[in-house]
Amino acid sequence: MTNNNNGPGKSRAVRIGIVAGAALLIATGAIVGFRKWNAPKVEENQFHKVKRGDMLISVVEGGALKAVKESIIRSEFEGISRIISIVPEGTYAKQGQILVELDSSELKDRVTLQEVTYQNNDFAFIQAKENFSIQQSLVESQIKEAELRVEFAKSDLEKYIEGDAPQQINTATNAIIIRREQVQRAKDKLDWTQQLFKKGYASKSELEADGLSAVQAKIAVDQAEEDLRLFKKYDMPKSQRRLESAWDQSKLEFDRLRQRTSNQLAQAEANLRTSQRALELTHDKLRELKQQLENSKIKAPQDGLVVYASSSYGDRGQMLIEEGAQIRQRQEIIKLPDVSQMVVEIRVHESHVLQIHPGLDAYVTVDSIPDRRFKAKVLKVAVLPNSQDRWMNPNLKVYSTDVLIEEDLPDLKPGASARAEIIVTNLVDALTVPLQAVTTVKGRQVCYVQSGDGVSAVPVTVGNFNDQFIEIRSGLKEGDQVALTPPAGTSEDIDLGGSQRAPGILPGPAPDKVSGAARGEMQTRQDAGGTLPTAAKKNSADPSRL
Repeated sequence: MTNNNNGPGKSRAVRIGIVAGAALLIATGAIVGFRKWNAPKVEENQFHKVKRGDMLISVVEGGALKAVKESIIRSEFEGISRIISIVPEGTYAKQGQILVELDSSELKDRVTLQEVTYQNNDFAFIQAKENFSIQQSLVESQIKEAELRVEFAKSDLEKYIEGDAPQQINTATNAIIIRREQVQRAKDKLDWTQQLFKKGYASKSELEADGLSAVQAKIAVDQAEEDLRLFKKYDMPKSQRRLESAWDQSKLEFDRLRQRTSNQLAQAEANLRTSQRALELTHDKLRELKQQLENSKIKAPQDGLVVYASSSYGDRGQMLIEEGAQIRQRQEIIKLPDVSQMVVEIRVHESHVLQIHPGLDAYVTVDSIPDRRFKAKVLKVAVLPNSQDRWMNPNLKVYSTDVLIEEDLPDLKPGASARAEIIVTNLVDALTVPLQAVTTVKGRQVCYVQSGDGVSAVPVTVGNFNDQFIEIRSGLKEGDQVALTPPAGTSEDIDLGGSQRAPGILPGPAPDKVSGAARGEMQTRQDAGGTLPTAAKKNSADPSRL
């Protein structure tokens, strides 16, 4: 009984143990299988083989052609005028060729009237000039005459005081002396006659005659003395005062004449200046009108392509440039670009602008001639970001850059679409991987390298990069297989562009946004290794400056 009871129980226990063990094995296998299935894996076609080769570091941007030298032809015609003739748009004009002729019929009449006015003013100026010259000569002669009158009046006064008056006094004094002598002689003769008369030798009549002579001589002396006294007291002072007055009057007349002639001369000079100014104004106006007449025929300042300028005009849209159109002063009529030398105006993103500087070699491809590449050089880089683009998108900062085409161009027009590839440097025998193979994980730059059936994260040090590839300076070796996308389930830092990048890699255009032609060309250079242009190799630079 005992054996029978224990047999079935033991059998059930064994079965339960077997089932439990099997379940445990299945569970263990499932866990192991799940872990193995959940290990990081990447599809084989998502790997890239690390290899060495030359890598071109360039910046590729699209833009448009423009002339290095462009003249803006504006209307210098005063007021509003009408186009009566204009060269057809697209014409290659030569320097000095008449481009536009404006209506100047009314202006010609104004020029004729102004010429008449100018001639009248010119005649008036000549007359005023002659009158001024005559007035100057007349004033000079009048002044000299007045000066002589003053001088003569002074001389007359001095002559009278120092000569005439003393001489008259002297003459009168001498006459008195002579008459006194005559009185004495007459008196002596009378005394002698009286003695003779007493003796009977002289008659009475002789005595009376000698007595009369003595009386006459005495009267003559008294008269001479009285004349001298009157001359000294009255005549001489009177004459002296008269001469002094004449001198004073001559000086006053001289002052009056000088003032009067000065006013006359000033008036003549003022008339001359007025007529001269009127002549100058009419001459300037005539010259201005003639210049306006010349401005009615607008000539090309340089060789170039004729391009009509459109002008916004209020709510009526744009004014067309054509024959019969109304043109206002300073309005643009024609743009005359010199198409013999062209640049491509591109806009470089701020992430690349420090790599670009004038003198770098470049290549230009024009969309209308995609099979030709033209040698070029960077001409200039803007100092500040483009303000228009910043207004449209404040977060976008691009710098206007001109790339000068150094080869002769075919018949191309400004504004044609073009693409410029600026050669920054060329890395020789560099270890490279695609941009998307480098990922930032917890602040570290890593690549996922194939290891067995899975991948492992390998820290790397990166260097220069272009739109497709990035230089690996350490961490990988040639022949490694790196994943192009991170394995599922990994934690990684994402940049603003949505692609996984290592810190320090400047954001550039994503590979899928590069044009097919550029991507194919860059890929060809990457795969070929060492087939880059000589110009690019000459521009090799220290990668640290990039």
